[in-house]
Amino acid sequence: MSLLDRGVDPHRREALEVAVSTGKQTHDNAVVVPTRPTRADAARNYDKLVDAAQELFATDGIDVALDKVAAQAGVGIGTLYRHFPNRTALVLGTFRSYSERLNAQAWERLERGTAIDALTGLFEDYMSTAATKRGMKEAILAAVGADAEVFEESRAAGRALMAAIIDAGAREGTIRSDVEPGDLSRLTGGLSMTCVPEDSATERARLIGIVLAGLRP
Repeated sequence: MSLLDRGVDPHRREALEVAVSTGKQTHDNAVVVPTRPTRADAARNYDKLVDAAQELFATDGIDVALDKVAAQAGVGIGTLYRHFPNRTALVLGTFRSYSERLNAQAWERLERGTAIDALTGLFEDYMSTAATKRGMKEAILAAVGADAEVFEESRAAGRALMAAIIDAGAREGTIRSDVEPGDLSRLTGGLSMTCVPEDSATERARLIGIVLAGLRP
């Protein structure tokens, strides 16, 4: 009897069939780093799923039922398993999307405004979603470890962003000359770690203001 015939429920069977045809592992302990599809309809479903997962990770926790994620995204559970063969894959894909989105928002602010605008927005984005990020990070550390590919991707993208912010700040005269990209990354992480769900936007803005004051020449 093949693996696909051993009493697997229909939705998992569908995911396993896709996995066998593509060579991907799908058992619960496998580490499958998902990639966003290039086909438009598949990409839309992928985006719906990671958006739903991020929202539900924030409200229900990382252990939220996967069928609830699928329902929130407006797709079937089979579609979820085609993109994310297990929970770890969903967390990895959602973390990657989350990191890319926050970086993209900061780049847009930098292009439209000033270095301080970009940095202020980035600090606020990370602080306001800190609990969700912590939950995803802890799950990835437990399942994959500290050398997870998505962590290195996030760090590399962050270094490039922070370097650009510092360069802009130097031209504008708004950031001290001795500030390095790693300093801004550590400050971002430090601010995120101080957050609690009860913090208001006003409290977050006050803390950000204190840090920005220390970064000025």
